[in-house]
Amino acid sequence: MADLGRRWLLGIAGALALLCASDSARGGTVSNTLEKTVAFPSPVQWKSGAAEISLIGIAWGPADSPEMQAKGREKSPSESPHFFRERPYVLALRFQAKLPGVVSTEQYSSSGLALVKDVEGDLEAPLELTPSGFTPFSGSPGVYDVHFNRSGTAEYWDLFPVSPDQKEFLFQVFANPKFSFRILLRDGDFVIVNTVPRAETSCPKFKKSLVGTIGAGSSIRVQLMREGETLSGTEQYARIGETLWLQGTADSMGNFEIEERYPRDRVTGIFKGKLSQNCQVLTGNFSKPDGSRLQPFELHEVGPTNPPGTGDSPSQQQ
Repeated sequence: MADLGRRWLLGIAGALALLCASDSARGGTVSNTLEKTVAFPSPVQWKSGAAEISLIGIAWGPADSPEMQAKGREKSPSESPHFFRERPYVLALRFQAKLPGVVSTEQYSSSGLALVKDVEGDLEAPLELTPSGFTPFSGSPGVYDVHFNRSGTAEYWDLFPVSPDQKEFLFQVFANPKFSFRILLRDGDFVIVNTVPRAETSCPKFKKSLVGTIGAGSSIRVQLMREGETLSGTEQYARIGETLWLQGTADSMGNFEIEERYPRDRVTGIFKGKLSQNCQVLTGNFSKPDGSRLQPFELHEVGPTNPPGTGDSPSQQQ
């Protein structure tokens, strides 16, 4: 009798295991969320006031899932959050905003972003997501979705409730000039299309000779060429006879990332910075590939015969 009871319990346990496996196969324990990082340079960029805003990530999934809840915030006692029965999913857009110069106070501003809901052109502003549901951003007028917390750089999520069956999303940006872009959910991936018009690119094509310094005493000469988003060229340190290769990208706002290589297949350093409005000056920070030995750099356009000063390669500095 005892043996029969044990077999019965084992049978029940097996059935429960099969049931759990079936639920998992149907998605009961499998995440239904998608997330993607947008590579630099971002295909969606604009200026809102003095802030430069770039799309850097996209996510989609159930509004009550842990993955999407992590992109929201905790409930405030003064709010009345709620979920949308017809739109139980959320499309989340991650942005980076930059201000020129040093910011020592908290600042709130509006990005100007809205979701176009229908052919009549009805718009929906981004919302905040709490564990209890969606709630509007503060702001009057406008939606204050950009928060600089005593820093010139801010990263944030704008969230929109959507239907799980909706696969195309049209966004309007009320900037100068106003433009729109679409995000498609296709084959388990996000596709960004129809950015109209693209942000104006400063100096989209050039070939320049520049000299400057890295850190306190490393003087360099750079030959740099730009074709659209692509940057390429060579670099020489004043006391080093070898030529190093440069390869990188620049965005429509003049931000750039350039790899220093020697030989061509080995990255020896990273330049990250910004082009001046006339593209005659490049400023930013230089580091080793792992981010260490961070140093400021500044390069100025000169004639091809101007000699650089003297100094050592950053790789020789301790």
